[in-house]
Amino acid sequence: MPEFQELIRDAAPGAGDVRHRRWIYVPYDRLCDGTGPLAETTPGDAGIVMMEALAKAHRRPYHKRKLVLILASQRQFALEQAARGVKVAYLFTPGIFADGLQQAQQQYGFERLEMMEPAEREMRADVAEAAQRGIRINQVPDTTWLSTAADFERVYGKPAPGPVSRHYVMDRFYRFMREKTNTLMRGGQPLGGQFSFDTENRKSYRGTPRVPIRPTYAPDDITLEAIEQVERAFPDHFGNVGNWQLPMRKPDIDAAWAWTVEHLLPVFGPFEDAMYTPEPDMFHSRMSAFLNISRLLPAGVVGDVLDAAAKGLIPLASAEGFVRQILGWREFMRHIHRVTDGYRNIDVEQEPPRTAVSGEAATVLVQGITQHAEAPPRGATAASLAPQDDTGARPSALGAALPLPAAYWGVPSGLNCLDTVVRQVIDEGWSHHITRLMVLSNFATLCGYSPRELCDWFWIGYVDAYDWVVEPNVLGMSTFGDGGITATKPYVSGAAYINRMSDYCGRCQYNPKIALGRTPVPILRCTGAFLRSMKPC
Repeated sequence: MPEFQELIRDAAPGAGDVRHRRWIYVPYDRLCDGTGPLAETTPGDAGIVMMEALAKAHRRPYHKRKLVLILASQRQFALEQAARGVKVAYLFTPGIFADGLQQAQQQYGFERLEMMEPAEREMRADVAEAAQRGIRINQVPDTTWLSTAADFERVYGKPAPGPVSRHYVMDRFYRFMREKTNTLMRGGQPLGGQFSFDTENRKSYRGTPRVPIRPTYAPDDITLEAIEQVERAFPDHFGNVGNWQLPMRKPDIDAAWAWTVEHLLPVFGPFEDAMYTPEPDMFHSRMSAFLNISRLLPAGVVGDVLDAAAKGLIPLASAEGFVRQILGWREFMRHIHRVTDGYRNIDVEQEPPRTAVSGEAATVLVQGITQHAEAPPRGATAASLAPQDDTGARPSALGAALPLPAAYWGVPSGLNCLDTVVRQVIDEGWSHHITRLMVLSNFATLCGYSPRELCDWFWIGYVDAYDWVVEPNVLGMSTFGDGGITATKPYVSGAAYINRMSDYCGRCQYNPKIALGRTPVPILRCTGAFLRSMKPC
């Protein structure tokens, strides 16, 4: 901290700067100068307000890597803007962001601040609280997104009054966005004669082609300072923060992305859903954490992929698979979260909130056997996953309500697939989308674990998790907690799928071909027990 504070001190505004510059509030997830108010303003006429709010970091036991990523990214961005000639009012508050905004107002006397509409519901609540305290903040459209609310309504119509109960199908929105942006289109028709090549992107992986060795980036002084601070201030938070290899400076992030386009995305499509223990990241970009805080912009990454595909460097199926994730699914989920108010306004059976959860002995329920284990680390128990939320957001259309077991906190369950993926999340704060969907979420859905608790676990465990992406993906698609608002059926499978798409089963103590008997497969045994307890659909 002292080093960063020393470096940023000269960028602090004087009285003349406060009066004559355009002042923009830049939150933790909009660290970009390529679009929005900051892009529209010359550096000599611009000033930004940034802050670190300690209460936000304590709200949940966020993965230590996520805290480091956000702190170091904010500080890097602040220094980058200072180098451009932008004045920077960088504040620290023990409270929430509304407290920091009030502190900025009192310290500098800003007449008005500007900001892009907050992406996160939690940030919108903080900004609303600041407005109630008299802080003038003018919100302008968030141009980091590739679509607007009007686009969503053109596809599905205006939301009806009252709780949301309709079913949204992402394919319709994706086709609309492809046509609107003329992406992978020719003469009004999709390249290759179809909008999706998903059926071509389901190959299992057995070691070839080889996964290229990714470039690594040693932490610079700013990142090292953030690592030391997080280790000291949040020792009981989830996960590990050692062996840092992520790019944090903007030139390094851009270089990592360029390397990804050249070396990974040409092979991404066919093995998009594959899982392989020696190569847990496969050909995935791992750029989602930087996209979700705007260190990379969606328009830029999609444009780079389209350029490479046009040059014949990326096959159409791989390019389309990547574009569908960004232009389609990412945008779609953001709108689902917005129209449902973070799943607080849906007509679905709700799981009753727990008033008390023991933080002592954790229990793993597998194949009818109760296995007691030591509790997860203090600060990362089920009881402290998230604050009690009186406004709901606990949909459980299938009636799932069991507490999340200790296996998700690193206590071995005996299931190699589950234990392998959890270990990666603890160590890296990341795993690719199929391990999230078909291992972590599939297991929870089959066993009837609480969608809310699983969602909160994802929220604190993944470095790219924010409310607009994690709630619709976990409460909706992954667990069917929303009753089908985002998916036509639950994403569930037994061990056969895991065995086909991974090497996990060959390394497991359980035989994936045996469903019952003395050596049962826990997933299949859990499936039967859970499905028998479900209400008819």
